[in-house]
Amino acid sequence: MVMKADDGPIKNATLCELALRGGEIACKLARKSLEGALARHGEAGTVEYPDTAYELPVVFGWDGAEVRTLSDLGPVLARADGKLDGAGLDGALAAGDALMVSAEIIEALKYAEVPRPYEGTDYCGFIPDRVLRSLGLALVDDTIPGVAVLLGQAADVDSLVRLVRDLQAKGLLIIAAGGVIEQLKGKGVRMGLDLMLYPVGHGTQVVHALNFAVRAALSFGAVQRGDRDRLQAFLAKRLKAFVLHFGPIDEITAGAAFAALLHGIPIVTDQDVEGVPDKLVSQPEPSRMLQTAFELRDIKVKASKVDVPVAFGPAFEGETVRRPETYIEAGGAAKTMAYELLRARGEDDVEDGRITVVGKDLDEFPEGSVTPIAVLVDVFGKKMLEDFETVLERRIHLYLNFAEGLWHTGQRNIIWIRISKNAFRSGFRFHHIGEILVTKMKEEFGNIVSRVQVTIITDAQEMRRHLPEALEVYAKRDHRLEDLTDEAVDTYYSCLMCQSFAPDHVCVITPERLGLCGAINWLDARTGKEIVPSGPNQPIPKRATIDLAKGQWEGVNATILELTRGKIERFNAYSLMEDPMTSCGCFECIVAMTADVQAVIVVNREHQGMTPVGMKFSTLAGSIGGGRQTPGFIGVGRKYLTSKKFISAEGGFLRIAWMPKELKEAMRKELERRAEELGEKGFVDKIADETITTDAQGLMDWMVKVDHPALRMPPLLS
Repeated sequence: MVMKADDGPIKNATLCELALRGGEIACKLARKSLEGALARHGEAGTVEYPDTAYELPVVFGWDGAEVRTLSDLGPVLARADGKLDGAGLDGALAAGDALMVSAEIIEALKYAEVPRPYEGTDYCGFIPDRVLRSLGLALVDDTIPGVAVLLGQAADVDSLVRLVRDLQAKGLLIIAAGGVIEQLKGKGVRMGLDLMLYPVGHGTQVVHALNFAVRAALSFGAVQRGDRDRLQAFLAKRLKAFVLHFGPIDEITAGAAFAALLHGIPIVTDQDVEGVPDKLVSQPEPSRMLQTAFELRDIKVKASKVDVPVAFGPAFEGETVRRPETYIEAGGAAKTMAYELLRARGEDDVEDGRITVVGKDLDEFPEGSVTPIAVLVDVFGKKMLEDFETVLERRIHLYLNFAEGLWHTGQRNIIWIRISKNAFRSGFRFHHIGEILVTKMKEEFGNIVSRVQVTIITDAQEMRRHLPEALEVYAKRDHRLEDLTDEAVDTYYSCLMCQSFAPDHVCVITPERLGLCGAINWLDARTGKEIVPSGPNQPIPKRATIDLAKGQWEGVNATILELTRGKIERFNAYSLMEDPMTSCGCFECIVAMTADVQAVIVVNREHQGMTPVGMKFSTLAGSIGGGRQTPGFIGVGRKYLTSKKFISAEGGFLRIAWMPKELKEAMRKELERRAEELGEKGFVDKIADETITTDAQGLMDWMVKVDHPALRMPPLLS
């Protein structure tokens, strides 16, 4: 049955009836799917989504049941079915509950039959934990100001595309379900897990939008299994999600809508409905739907419009421009000279907004060319300090990747840039790099920078003229950073950005320990304080030392106690085993003690396999996140692994006995450099990986075989 508002507004009573039928349909489908799975695999057949610590997240969060095998699903489905005897608004909400649980079961059973049921389709289905965690910092610092769920099929496809481009420009994460997926694809809008536009699928597949929201609460908010009240409160307050619904309303759509309302997620529909104030709102004008949703969720977007001829926003940060798609490239595999440099200059040396291209512009190169390139950014501001240069310079990488079709990696004189054929055909030229940098630098750093000018150089001779200055600046910065140690300063900084999701978590950032998200170091935090004096980065005076070896100070303890509202009393900066730092959920890596408590393993969030401690990353993350202190386990930024202060209270770097091969090879140079500093050349090859072993006994045997130095250290627990 499909409802259209042809004869006046659709009454709420009618919507409630549709939702009840939707719940009944979903429960029957789930029962049929479960009976088929039991017949094929028996009660002991396993059921799980890939790469998650939360089994079936909707069931985990709302029902509370532990689901491991097919036999566990029967009681869950029976409870869902039992919620379908109500009426009115309460009955519809209960039906939404039943529908989302039934949809979760239907979708999970697809994964029980085929490991990757949506491979080769236009749909991504279940969104893995690693994707959610990779977005953690962006969600909490408002780089991603909200989550938009697009549901249904739009009457005006061009208006839909404009709305999506507006969402992307404003930085929102988009989850699409229903006919809008095919409509967007038909208009050339790219989708996928690397583009912040996730096409989850049709029908019951909309549950993947709901279980994504549930996992945000479980991962970052320390919401426990089955704690419906706290889950609902978190979703209503913390995760600023909303639904934009297009087109006719059928039973499944109505049930999904009431499931969204149960999550505290408001709905804006283009259909003429009676509605519920602040929860279900009719807005027939596509151009006004987004504004209405923003007002409902109190979403405020400060992003300035960047004058470039391609789509621009955080949605494209994860985009890769592959060689066949490339119009031109510089640096990297192109093996051309390429570097970037940002310098603080005098007031008379910076003409605000000036953008200069020295050498050929993009349209003067044939397709497939390679070129040298230098990106020089000069800034002036009365509060601008030399120490802030590196902080602003690193933003070049971020900002350029916001442009669709522009790919940038590396920093300093090891950058690599590719510009796609589509970007070139859209009119993108080198001067647009300047437009991006001028606009974004002033937007983010306006408190300390008042003038920005950019020079793009593709002339090799001119580049060589500027290169000595760049190399001299890099060397000077390196020398200054080498002297920047924990002992050399009397003030650390807090980072409270993740408290919007994990209220009990505080990052303490020191010169030798960056934030566990890997994105914020001591200089970043210091700069952040200058940019937003009342913001998430606040100074922490160290004061008297309590324990130098473990890294404990009176001032840090006092600050932690205050910022966690008395929940955390003390913190050891250098210890894994005693009062370690809390973890939120967006950490890059997890460090965990081994079963024999002789060493530690490190696992990064990209690794989906088993580890020698008997848990995958997703399970470990679910155990330590949400602001907990968990002795023996910490979340860290990957660069912290080679810090001199890395778990130094327990022996430090040489305790590492296992890490995934991808992580080891990606960091090999830094790891080898640290090992040589400690007089253990060849140590990196003593670190096992998944090609050697993934179990505790195998790791013990390997450590003995290679004479791992951790064997000569005292146990982590005595």
